[in-house]
Amino acid sequence: MRKAKIASVGCGWVARRWHLPTIAELTKRGDLDYVAVCDADADTAREVGAEYGLPYYTDVEQMLEKHSDIDVVDISTGDYTHHPLAKIVAAHKMHPIVEKPMAPTLVCCDVIVESCRKNGVHFEVAENYFRMPGDRIIIKLIQEGVLGDIMRVHFIEPFGHTRFAHGSGKPRGIASPVSTFGSHSGVCIDMGVHRMSQIRCYAQSEPKTIVGTTKQFVPGSDKVYEDWGHALIDFESGAVGIYETSQVGEERIKYRQIMGTKGVITDTDYWTSDFPLRALVNGEMQDIPIEKEQHRVDGVEVLSRIVVHTDPPIVYENPFRTYAIDEWNVGTAEEIMSIARAAVTGKAPEYGMGGRKDVEMCIALYESSRSGMMPVTLPITETTVYEQMIHDEFYQKFGHAIDA
Repeated sequence: MRKAKIASVGCGWVARRWHLPTIAELTKRGDLDYVAVCDADADTAREVGAEYGLPYYTDVEQMLEKHSDIDVVDISTGDYTHHPLAKIVAAHKMHPIVEKPMAPTLVCCDVIVESCRKNGVHFEVAENYFRMPGDRIIIKLIQEGVLGDIMRVHFIEPFGHTRFAHGSGKPRGIASPVSTFGSHSGVCIDMGVHRMSQIRCYAQSEPKTIVGTTKQFVPGSDKVYEDWGHALIDFESGAVGIYETSQVGEERIKYRQIMGTKGVITDTDYWTSDFPLRALVNGEMQDIPIEKEQHRVDGVEVLSRIVVHTDPPIVYENPFRTYAIDEWNVGTAEEIMSIARAAVTGKAPEYGMGGRKDVEMCIALYESSRSGMMPVTLPITETTVYEQMIHDEFYQKFGHAIDA
């Protein structure tokens, strides 16, 4: 099978920490052909081009026209640029992969969907968490029935850390659903899409209704978006999802629980593959040993496999165990190779529309909050008031429609 040719658009800290080195390692190992990089900032583009020995550009169209044989374009730019860039990429008959969230509203998500459909190309969303080793083995445990029927999934997540402003008065609702049309949206969608993805994957079901609320506890003259949010999700299976995120507080509390009829996972560091598992064994709840094997490749600590000592054992084998790719970036490698294989074979990528579902769940959270915690039924079939606020504010600032 031939190697997909790939280029990068956006070379900021997200790309530099995860995307660029992972693509370079996949290229070194013969899986990809790294063609070019592009960033709107000339100094950044020049620096990254020199670091990876690649031609660099500040204009996307120029890069795509110069390298017309590109298969995949990895877009790691601000939230509000994902859909217009993906549309340009699709028009060149190339396959885009966009960072999370897929886009700020469902209308914008559908710009990607429709432009790719029209041009006969695939798209992927860089949702990495469910592809990371810890989540791969957890989802496998759920699918194998070790936890039984999933009844509740609960996430509490710190996002940044701002001390609570004691004496600042009552919390207030958000004045705007966006953070300034910069690199990211509000906190409930920026990291919320990750957690909605995981909650849905753990529940192994589709959401029916969402009730949510968002608040701003620490005021700021230039801050219009929320610093706290909470969502309650009712799934078709009967499972309940609970998500809470906060930028403020005295302590950083991180918590995940997946509770089923036969077992439970409860941990306070869901960013690693180390987690405690308790499950029914001969009618009694017992701790199930989990073994993680690691080794080094070119100085990088690499995961070999994870073995859960159930009967029979459930095993995760790292598909990149011979690569200098750390455990975290296994998810990055998986998402990139998902779209690369789709570009070469024509087979649909792994996630795709899943990225739209994550955005939809976050929009339901915001819309429920805006309407006084009224339940929002999914799927959403019309543009919500929350989304229209974004569209209107975008037009006021830039003078053209967000989906133009």
